[in-house]
Amino acid sequence: MRALANVVGAIGVCVAIGCGGDDGPSGPVKVGLLAPKTGALMEVGESFERVAIVAVDSINAKGGIGGRDLELIVEDTETNADTAGAKLQGLIDQGVVAVVGPATSGEVTNAWPVARDNRVPIISPSSTAPSLSRPAPTGPDDDGYMFRNVPDDEIQGIAMAYYLKTLRTPQVSNVAVLFENSPYGIGLKNAFKTSFEDLTGVVALEVPFEQNLVDAAAATPAIDSLVNASPQPEMVVLIALEQDAVKLVSAWDNSGSPRIADMQWFMTDGARSGGFLSAAPMSLRGMCGTAPTFPVNGLAYTELQTAYEASYDDSIDAQVFAPNVWDGFHLLAAAMVHQSVNHSGEDLGGANLRDAITTVSRDGQTFHAGQWRDLISALRSRNDVDYDGAAGPNDFDVVGQTVGPYEVWCIAGDGASFTQALFLDAADIQAL
Repeated sequence: MRALANVVGAIGVCVAIGCGGDDGPSGPVKVGLLAPKTGALMEVGESFERVAIVAVDSINAKGGIGGRDLELIVEDTETNADTAGAKLQGLIDQGVVAVVGPATSGEVTNAWPVARDNRVPIISPSSTAPSLSRPAPTGPDDDGYMFRNVPDDEIQGIAMAYYLKTLRTPQVSNVAVLFENSPYGIGLKNAFKTSFEDLTGVVALEVPFEQNLVDAAAATPAIDSLVNASPQPEMVVLIALEQDAVKLVSAWDNSGSPRIADMQWFMTDGARSGGFLSAAPMSLRGMCGTAPTFPVNGLAYTELQTAYEASYDDSIDAQVFAPNVWDGFHLLAAAMVHQSVNHSGEDLGGANLRDAITTVSRDGQTFHAGQWRDLISALRSRNDVDYDGAAGPNDFDVVGQTVGPYEVWCIAGDGASFTQALFLDAADIQAL
């Protein structure tokens, strides 16, 4: 494994001159990562950190921010929504001017007021609750400091319902939904239910559970609700994060003797991860789900793949939301260059950095990370740029939200990989 260059752990001491903002004009520019390195998304958080390191090193190798290196500081959110705001404040106290993360919608809900009050932009690579992409007063009053470069679950709910009721063979007309009691779980459950019922499908049972299940035994009450249902469900839509999903399907599998024989699971993005794949019981092989996806054959994705696999032994394909993390840091870096050119002499950060993030994401000449020096040159010439990333266009709308495609994925017959059963373009889904 490579050395973790330019990374400061959360337990590091904050030197006085570095606290509270940009060290400029010649020192490093501090950026943060809020990653769930422990808890239900532990392996996802570790993946976030690896991709973040590769992204920061790649940007620094190509000149950084006008010759200034990015310095990455990482905080572990512990997959705990209640402390994400405090963890963000910890990064801000150490001098970061922008942050990629946090991961879950509950964490983002807790963190965005801190981002707004401190004028520090955050870009979540994986938060998908629809409630966070609505404008105030029904949505967050974040003053534009919260961004998400992953499509929200209104799109995923439509994709799930359309596939199950229209495209799948055989079609599914009646389901139970097992969902985590969180903004993510409730939002996606509601989005799916609305779309499924619009297509004349029936959600016969809704079973909530609390996030961060201790073990498979803690998952048993939720599975009991399915077992005791009359009639028992033929399919369960599972809305759960990686480790909770493992515990729930393991409780159902019952050491190879499923408690509901022949029952099918249909899962979501929370289960499309290497950690879930490696721990899922054999009885789940061939079963499917949905997740945001990206153009894996594009040059932007190839740039990420090459950079990551030159540094780590595992495949980039096994890293969940890796393109979104990679793009998050490149968007921040491009916005910093934009701010330094158009607001020369001021410290990086604040409202001008916030506004520059949207500016560099759309409505200009298109560049990807493999064309980074050309993108920077265009910015220095005061030309408009449009960063298109490994995750897709990354075009932020007025509430800091992007739209992208979805896939139907399945667990391969040997249990060693995911396969893509169907690609669903977001524009087509929205037109349904």
